Amino acid sequence: MRIMLTSPTAVMLYVDDVPAERAFWEAIGAHIIADDELGGAPTFTFTPDDGGTHFTVYAKDFIRQVSPEVADNVPSVLFTSNDLPALHARISEQIDTVGDIVDQPFENFNFASPSGIYFAVRSA
Repeated sequence: MRIMLTSPTAVMLYVDDVPAERAFWEAIGAHIIADDELGGAPTFTFTPDDGGTHFTVYAKDFIRQVSPEVADNVPSVLFTSNDLPALHARISEQIDTVGDIVDQPFENFNFASPSGIYFAVRSA
């Protein structure tokens, strides 16, 4: 029997400053596909260019009220880029927490968003 999950996949990110996260993701080229408010707290959803995965960003304060057991969970997310040097340069213009491009175990770099969540990007 197959599991009954559908696409697109959604990843939930819990952050301290939703507007700062939104500004960052929009500045590096993510597509903002929804803005909302839950329990008086802002939230938004973005997707990379391919649109296969959605990321919904929630305020940690709101999550602590409704699901305190997950408020401090941090996913490990690996993006793929067709132009790693260009994306690295674009992210470096927005934030200081960007690692160098390295070749091991594959061509990649990492960065932290404004809330300190680290992401990795590998070459396609």
